Amino acid sequence: MDKQMPIFHQQTKHSYMSVRKNSHFLDWLSQPKNHKIYPHFNQRFKIENYDELKNLNLIGGITFEKKYPNGVYHLRSVPSAGGLYPCEVYIQIRGIKGLLDGIYHYEPYSESLTLLQEIDEDGVEYYFKNKKQEKGLVFLISSVYFRSSWKYRDRSIRYILLDSGHQLGSIYAALSVMQRDNEVIFDFDKLSLNSVFGFRNDEMFTCAIKSSFAQDKDVSKLRQSLPFVSGCDYLETNSFIEDAYKQTANYEDVTANMPDFFENIPKEQLKMAILNRRSIRAFRQYSMKRDEFEFIMKYICSFANKNNIDIFYTLHLVENMECGLYKNDELIKKGDFRSKSRYLALEQNLGGQSGVTFFFTSNEVKKYHKVNILSGFLAQIIYIKSDLQGIGCSGIGAYYDDETKEFLETKNNILYMLAIGR
Repeated sequence: MDKQMPIFHQQTKHSYMSVRKNSHFLDWLSQPKNHKIYPHFNQRFKIENYDELKNLNLIGGITFEKKYPNGVYHLRSVPSAGGLYPCEVYIQIRGIKGLLDGIYHYEPYSESLTLLQEIDEDGVEYYFKNKKQEKGLVFLISSVYFRSSWKYRDRSIRYILLDSGHQLGSIYAALSVMQRDNEVIFDFDKLSLNSVFGFRNDEMFTCAIKSSFAQDKDVSKLRQSLPFVSGCDYLETNSFIEDAYKQTANYEDVTANMPDFFENIPKEQLKMAILNRRSIRAFRQYSMKRDEFEFIMKYICSFANKNNIDIFYTLHLVENMECGLYKNDELIKKGDFRSKSRYLALEQNLGGQSGVTFFFTSNEVKKYHKVNILSGFLAQIIYIKSDLQGIGCSGIGAYYDDETKEFLETKNNILYMLAIGR
């Protein structure tokens, strides 16, 4: 057993044989509901009615509808593996004009905030290191894992973390449009908060991001727990995912200091990129310009490296750049690796027809959650910056794990693949 990975990562690897032996039939009529609704008697507040919350719906609002014989499928501003949307967003609000100080649940379909509990001297800050009252917005991201495990089974432990990163990136981007500062937090008592929020084992907090100012005032724990409300219309439990989460949910960490990934981008232009973002299904194999690629990559590798993530990529179609395998922006092997990248991506054409195919990797064990979430976060930043350049993007969560490690000549775990191009 490789000591440089959690056991559940080892047990959810794909290989050429495993994906052919473990076929899984999907009955799409049995897909669980992908959004959580609190009871009708909870008070709701339309986001559009509050000036300080203008553009908050960019964190995960509905951006497009697709109509099928069996119903309407809604796309959101946040990407998700298989379009399954396992994440929920809760927001603690203090000091927003016209709104009660309290804990709210974000409802993307109604574009509203549902009040779950008023707060005063108490608050979610109690479960963070500082335990000081925060004036502003504190976002908590959770995952309802069955929405993902319904399709991806045990490997969903990876996808719910990557999707948490996508959601984190979407909140970060929305706050950039809103011109609000932010701070990303991984080190808080997630297990206690799960209990206080009335979650059962099927919903779990993964990360947080705040846009607030610490006050010189201690905060007490929430005075009462929230009632249980199911995140799905039915549930098939998965003890593998639940155990894997509990083993690695809480860990010591410092706050992640984010660079300004969207510096000098006009806010309306950034807003349109968030709204227009889609996961591309095929590339026409046109080249992208070098300055476009450099725009997309600014701060990406340097931030990743500071958080123990190495980004490899095979560069195929970028003008005035050498084709080959790169590690953290340095060319380490020249050559045409389109065929190899396609094969490693479970023989999906996206992996080889792209302009660039990324491989997010890390040897992190104790902070396994964090590096997976940050891989999803960086992928969402690349999504949006690619759209700003008219370049397509698609995440690839399925790949041949050990063969990818062998190709990259790394001992790191492979966390995610991502393809961009025209």
